[in-house]
Order: sequence, then structure tokens, then C-alpha cells
Amino acid sequence: MTNWLEISVTTLSENATEAATDVLQLFALGDEGVAIEQIGDPDDVDPQALLPETLVKLYVDGGRDSAELRQTITQALQDRTLPRPHFNIIKEEDWANAWKDNFKPLRIGKRFWIEPSWIKNSAPHPDDIVLQLDPGMAFGTGTHETTQLCLALLEQYVKPQVSLLDVGTGSGILAIGAAKLGAAPILAFDNDPLAVEATGRNALDNGVAALIQVQEASVAQIKQKGWDIVVVNILAHIIKTLLVDEKLLSFVAKDGVMIFSGILGIQSAEMVTAIQAAGASIVEIIEQGEWIAIIATPPL
Repeated sequence: MTNWLEISVTTLSENATEAATDVLQLFALGDEGVAIEQIGDPDDVDPQALLPETLVKLYVDGGRDSAELRQTITQALQDRTLPRPHFNIIKEEDWANAWKDNFKPLRIGKRFWIEPSWIKNSAPHPDDIVLQLDPGMAFGTGTHETTQLCLALLEQYVKPQVSLLDVGTGSGILAIGAAKLGAAPILAFDNDPLAVEATGRNALDNGVAALIQVQEASVAQIKQKGWDIVVVNILAHIIKTLLVDEKLLSFVAKDGVMIFSGILGIQSAEMVTAIQAAGASIVEIIEQGEWIAIIATPPL
């Protein structure tokens, strides 16, 4: 029976999370992979209760476990001034259910209710909008502040029959949330085929597959323009590049809005400057924890 070695690193910033992910991915073979988890109180459905720490985890086949491997990984992390990792053996019989113990339904905004597939009909109010998403995927399940900021803003801005473009869709959670709010048409795209597969599967599980066009593409490959809402929940430096290289503002309608997230509070000033330099006007900046979202309108 196969056991798994879990290597976990606690990080306190976006840069540290990226660096830890890069290091751990160097040691992944075959189906082994890195997962990123937000740390929070699993019994508290209040998103404000989430802590800013992030866990970056690598799972490797237990047969590869050795003192040499552990030391090599530890040294590689320390070379990047990252914390020492924690090592934990997970037995295969515990593997399928271990991660379920740490995920409970979560409220986001006023109406969104995130619940995993093994918990049904948990929403406390009949008008709640239920999004069914399981943890463990690398593309987002609603526990991260950036996703929560975007969902809360979609709740504010989406009206029936507004069109929406989801740039770098990940798990598809934002497109699915928009579909359940009445947006149409919706195009959700990502350049990662695994993200595209996850989005299609999640849209199907949530009963909105017919409402969302899912596409594997880069921004440069998207030809449709004039979207009422464009939501971009990716890393700040990528947003800055897309604003210049791909003329990101050209995708939104003249009377539309753009929602930018994936931005740390300490990056607020530089992102406002970049968005304004591209010709947009800042409407609002909201924050949660150490993260912010920026709402902007395109040039007139």
C-alpha cells in the first residue's frame, strides 16, 4: 500500500508563495504535484476570519522518502530565504478523506455560499446562490481573499444579461458565480489546459455548463471585444503586462467595468498608476486582509 510524503511550507506573502511553489515543483515527478491552501478557521464561515498565511504543499510518493531528499528540499528552500518545511507521512487509506476534514461551507458576500460536493443543501437561506467546489485543486475554491473580493464585486455589478469575460479563469468559480447571477454570454478562458478542464467540470457540476463558453487560449487569441464586465483575478505583474502588451482595456465596453484582483495592498499605488496610464479611471478599491481589488472604467 502506497504512502505519501507531504512537504509543507508556510508563507506570508505572494512573493514567498510563488518562490516556495517554484522550489517544490523542482522535486515533483510524474503525477506528484504542488497544492496551495489558504489557512483559516475551518469552523468559521466568515471570510474575514481567514488568516493571511498560505500553505504550499508537495506530495511525493512515499517510496522516494529519504533523509537525503528531505535535506535537499530543506536546503533549496533556505537558499531562497524561505521557512523550513514540515514533513508528514500520509497513509493511502487516509488520503481520500483527509483533506475533507478541513473544509466546511463558506459564505462570500451576501448571497454566495460555497459548499463541497460531499455536503448537500447546507445553505442557510433559500435565496443563497450555491457554488459547489471541492478543495484540493490548485485553481481556486473561494477560500482565498482575491476570489472572495471578486465574487463580492460580481454580486454588486452583475445584472441579468450582462456579458462577462473571465481572464485566467482557473477553476471557473467567477464565471460560474456570474452565470448564477444571470450574466450572459460568458467567456472563461485560461492558457492552462488543466484549468480549462477544471472549469468545464465545475460548470457542469453547478448546472451552468450551457451558459459558459470555456476556451484554452491566451489573451492575444481572444477576438471578442465589448464585454460589459471583464474580471481579471491573476498576479499583479501579469496584469501590468497585459494592460500594455495586450491592450487589456480594449476588451471592455465603453460603459462597462473591469475588476482587477490578485493584487496585494502594498502593490496598490503601482497598480493604480499602471491602470490609469492605460487610460482607465479608478472607480473603487476594496480590500480584504492583505489583498485588494480595483474597479475601473475604460477610456471614454
